[in-house]
Amino acid sequence: MAAWALGWFQLKRVGIFAATRWERQAIQHVLTVDTIHRGAGYCYVIGQRLRCHVVLVQTGIGPAKARAVCRAVLQDQPLDVAISSGLACALTASSIGELFVGTDVITGRSEGTKEHRAEVICDQAWADLALRAAQDEALPARAGRFVSLPRIIWRGEDKRRVAIETGAMALDMESAAIGAIAAEHRIPFVVIRAVSDLLDEDLPLDFNLFLEPTDWLKGAWTCVSRPTSLLGLRRMRTQMRTASRRITTVFERLLDEVT
Repeated sequence: MAAWALGWFQLKRVGIFAATRWERQAIQHVLTVDTIHRGAGYCYVIGQRLRCHVVLVQTGIGPAKARAVCRAVLQDQPLDVAISSGLACALTASSIGELFVGTDVITGRSEGTKEHRAEVICDQAWADLALRAAQDEALPARAGRFVSLPRIIWRGEDKRRVAIETGAMALDMESAAIGAIAAEHRIPFVVIRAVSDLLDEDLPLDFNLFLEPTDWLKGAWTCVSRPTSLLGLRRMRTQMRTASRRITTVFERLLDEVT
């Protein structure tokens, strides 16, 4: 058996980090769950997939929560890899549910500043394994750069601007933070996400309104006062379901290949 194959065979402890319950459950479906641990604003699931030990973490939305939770979990749970997963916004022409695998992740500049873009390089072997798992399941997939921003980009015109500025194929909020903590612990890191909204697509409303408790009332009023937003929310729910099913399928195959 080749040396690289022995390395994969011996790898058993996989950490998967997702922001929301919806994203976590897409992966939890393929695990045999042993225990669920809950902390302040997050939870993580200890489970198994054949001979693969999985720590599946729900971090909460945004880089600050992802950074803090990832650091806390890695202090208690030694891992062989950290995977950022869930949904992503496409910054290139794509289809709903298409799988994007990271080659690297950068942090976008804050508006009006010259903030440095920190870069995290994704592990090539893990990226190749994820792409092969998608191919084996006949799922559309590609590899490229991710950019992480601290706010949801919800207008098509802003997505196009970010795409031009960064050269990224996809956008999320947590991957750069998770990758940075993985680098601190010197463990491989990769991003595996599915497209839930498209480059030229406006979201039905500004979801940033729901990130802070103080803005929830404003967000609720936006939904009530704009009936078209309710139709848009229904469309988004359908798209998220499609993307989540793709995540379930690719992780089922991926974890079987790892073991």
